[in-house]
Amino acid sequence: MARYRIHAGTDIACVGIWDAGLPSAKRSIEGKALEESAARGEVLTIDTSADGSYLLQIHVDEPFVPAPWQRFATVGNELGLHLGSGTAMAGGCEDFRNPRPQITSAADRFHVEPSWYRVRVHLDQMEGSEDEQRAHEEASRALTSEELARYQRLGKSFRTGWLLAVMAGAGLLASVFLQHRLVPGALGALLAVAAGWRLLRLKRSDYDALHLRYEDALAVAVSPDIVLELHREPGPLPGGSVSLEGPHSS
Repeated sequence: MARYRIHAGTDIACVGIWDAGLPSAKRSIEGKALEESAARGEVLTIDTSADGSYLLQIHVDEPFVPAPWQRFATVGNELGLHLGSGTAMAGGCEDFRNPRPQITSAADRFHVEPSWYRVRVHLDQMEGSEDEQRAHEEASRALTSEELARYQRLGKSFRTGWLLAVMAGAGLLASVFLQHRLVPGALGALLAVAAGWRLLRLKRSDYDALHLRYEDALAVAVSPDIVLELHREPGPLPGGSVSLEGPHSS
């Protein structure tokens, strides 16, 4: 049982999973040839209807149970996928067996037991703003109430410090262009001192540690765009493709 999160990009409106151990083809596999490979279970393709980046969450031999506040719909039928080498790749389908991959990397690989897999695809149904708000609410729970208040206070101080630094730079530039007149120069110096003092205080604080904990929790709380459940099954199994514009079931 394992779970992976992978950011899959595509320039042909298609992401998928395939066996990373398959030999490279002489050229990129597209169109009818890609459909035939999917039907044989060599690759599971997902027609996204749009180019871009999609956050995939992959469950291997474990069920996907959405959080109470998440809304997902199952897309299409269960399909077969053969991962005989034990190393899978998730990413844009333009790199499937491509001798010169353009959009995937070693970070997009994950390990499984060599086998046939039955795959079920789920699509996030939440609006972006609602999902983001919920994710921040969940991330806030990673800090105690005292830590959260301190984190927010230090963040405000950080933003104020940078604003003062920008104003200091503007004041110093003004003093140069105005032939080092006293008022702009003095103002710039005072602002620079104030900005430096604020940033020094911030550096001594635990803001960075709190920020890291919050961001880690936020990354986990953000809903994936697409969830794939992979369960081992005796093969061979019929493969195929899924369209995100196809029929959904809750």
